[in-house]
Amino acid sequence: MKITLAYIAEEEEAAAADLAALLQVHPGAKVRKSDRHPPWKHIYLATRDPGKCHSDNDKP
Repeated sequence: MKITLAYIAEEEEAAAADLAALLQVHPGAKVRKSDRHPPWKHIYLATRDPGKCHSDNDKP
């Protein structure tokens, strides 16, 4: 699952609180931050699908 948070500088405290809450639910998520599109800043979270089996070769 991919989650994107977009915010402006005035909303940075709220975005940090949202990020902390999401990381409690998905502790293994990868986090990437970007400020390439001013005035917007972005936080990207990528999580793994917990039900996905990585060895599909075992199926008959």
